[in-house]
Amino acid sequence: MALFDLFGKKPVLAQSNYSIDYSVHPLSLRPYKNDYLLLSVYLTNNSDQPMLTSLVAFTSKKLGFESNLLSNQKETRLGVLEPGEKRSIHLKVWSSPRTTPGGYPLFLTAVSHYRDYGHVLNESRKRLLIRVA
Repeated sequence: MALFDLFGKKPVLAQSNYSIDYSVHPLSLRPYKNDYLLLSVYLTNNSDQPMLTSLVAFTSKKLGFESNLLSNQKETRLGVLEPGEKRSIHLKVWSSPRTTPGGYPLFLTAVSHYRDYGHVLNESRKRLLIRVA
């Protein structure tokens, strides 16, 4: 039966290429107001190779990355991150007079690219909740 074990499924250790940490100041947004909070994202390259990196942030329609809420997705190209290098990115997340109280999801995706930003090698994701109260 050792022959058939050759083609069987084997467990794979999936280690993330990036670690994503964040901080938010202030901790919540005010409802029904044009207001913003500062989202600081700290991205670390955990691999042993330099990687061409970008960070994509995506939020719901009731929040945005501009004061008029026209864009709810933002891509930041970071260039090459060396092994163990840590970068910080600061984003403003805006609310509007249409924003009601509640929790709104925000997704952060760190993307490693192959040679240019058009080809994706790997992704690491983190989900966080923006509180409006």
